[in-house]
Amino acid sequence: MLNKRKLATQLRDLWGSLRQKNVYGDISHIQIKQMRDLWNSLSRKSVFGFISHLQPGQEWNQAEFHLTGIRFVNRMCDRFSDYGKVELSQASVLEIGCGVGRFLKPLACRFKKVHGVDISEEMLHNAAKYCECLPNITLQLNDGRTLKNISNNSFDYCVSAGVFQHITDIDVIISYIKEALRILKPGGLFLFQFEGNRTERIGSQQVGARITAADLDRRLGDVRFKIREISIDPSDAVRCVVIVLQKPEEHDNSNEHTDSFLKYPMTERQWISGVYDDITTKTNMHERQKTPLRLTFYDN
Repeated sequence: MLNKRKLATQLRDLWGSLRQKNVYGDISHIQIKQMRDLWNSLSRKSVFGFISHLQPGQEWNQAEFHLTGIRFVNRMCDRFSDYGKVELSQASVLEIGCGVGRFLKPLACRFKKVHGVDISEEMLHNAAKYCECLPNITLQLNDGRTLKNISNNSFDYCVSAGVFQHITDIDVIISYIKEALRILKPGGLFLFQFEGNRTERIGSQQVGARITAADLDRRLGDVRFKIREISIDPSDAVRCVVIVLQKPEEHDNSNEHTDSFLKYPMTERQWISGVYDDITTKTNMHERQKTPLRLTFYDN
């Protein structure tokens, strides 16, 4: 019988050795297919069960599942209202890694136009069912690293939450950040969240690569943006990091192309606290909040 854990370790080691030999282009298609197959498989096994990873024997209460989505979207929209230039009810938003639509539904109640992209055909199939009552949502399968079918300067806002923490290679994460800035209109905002507790530079299966401020500084030096927020919830044991970037206005000809993630001050702001407190569906997030993890975002 195939030992899946051993195979995953072997594939991770192979990926690391090929990366060191500078043949990223040759292996990326294999990695993307592997990721697509993984999330298609998880979605077939349970439509909602992989979200916040249910404890054994648990199934999501549908009302509670929707409620957690509303709470997270409220936190996103608080930041959009703080820094954005377009009233949300008149704005468009794109979600990277929309999954089955937990955030799409509440986003569609706040925004005029909502567009979700995902690597998994199965997830998008389930998202179409979950969001079928909302006419302002569009779904699209993407290639797992770009938004190449989305035009430049076409959305007011972009968001990706609970996604980058599952992407196993930092190059893919950087690609998505650059793509988000490309498809945003001048002055538009990109909010992304990830678990700032990772220790491995290359992830495996559902555990994503480590994202550090130094990596972001090194790899995003060729694009222009303004950092509006780097924050962490002081009550969050998982150490989720939330970052908000703004695309410069067309008339902004500043010679300073980017802010520095290393130098920008991290603030404290609510993200996950309060989302699961009264949720009776037992998720692994309940357990994970009991033991504080180390923040690795500022590691070298």
